[in-house]
Amino acid sequence: MNVRVRSTNRISSLWAGPIILVFGLAFLFPGWLVHTSTQNRIATMLATEGRVVDFVSRTTTSDGQRKTYFYPVVEFRTANEEVIRFEGGAGSNPPSYRVGDTVRVLYDPQTPQSALIDSWELWLLPVIFIGVGGFFALIGIFVLLDALAALLKLGGLLALLGILLLRRKRT
Repeated sequence: MNVRVRSTNRISSLWAGPIILVFGLAFLFPGWLVHTSTQNRIATMLATEGRVVDFVSRTTTSDGQRKTYFYPVVEFRTANEEVIRFEGGAGSNPPSYRVGDTVRVLYDPQTPQSALIDSWELWLLPVIFIGVGGFFALIGIFVLLDALAALLKLGGLLALLGILLLRRKRT
């Protein structure tokens, strides 16, 4: 009796598998778009070495708590020997760098002011989205396959019962 109830519960999860799978795909798709966009943007940029020359501090208030983040200010030279100074896109507390630290800089030769510090932070958003999406998509696939296996097992048992009943009628 327990086996039958368990199989029925597994079969009823036929609707849960696709829902979890769609949820996972809803994260995978934008994650892949951001990944591709970042990769394409970086492919058009030139790499050079920059130096942290200063910090910009920004204080935010959320839930009644004040938090200060430090954004590095980086200076580098373009291929045309133009000196460019820009603010890094990610702030932290404590600061991720010290004044004088050397960092790898990526910049577009057409608009060198929109430079980026080449770090793991460029990939943080796509990794989060792809990781969460991949996890839920995989779980959705497993739940769906498990429900289909239970359905086939139940169908196989019903078919065997039908064959046995037909044999009895013939004899």
